[in-house]
Amino acid sequence: MSIMVFSQRLASMKLKDVPSFIRARANKQFIEKQTWGFLNNYNEKYIKTGSIKPLNDVLISVFVLSYAIGWPTEIRHLKHAEEKARKSKKE
Repeated sequence: MSIMVFSQRLASMKLKDVPSFIRARANKQFIEKQTWGFLNNYNEKYIKTGSIKPLNDVLISVFVLSYAIGWPTEIRHLKHAEEKARKSKKE
């Protein structure tokens, strides 16, 4: 189930039905079933056909992950540079 479908179903429910809906989908068996289903479909659709998409997915995932990991360091450097510029203006 995609996140969009999940959120649409959640939004259309009454508040008293939400806990049972979440409980049914937030357990190990359901998540395992969904994950293996996705992986099997992906394997059939892209890997067994010799598509380039898995390579693109890996490259994009590595890029996004490395960017996310490096972002806090970059922010620290930018804040330090701004603080240094402010201090040099005061002097």
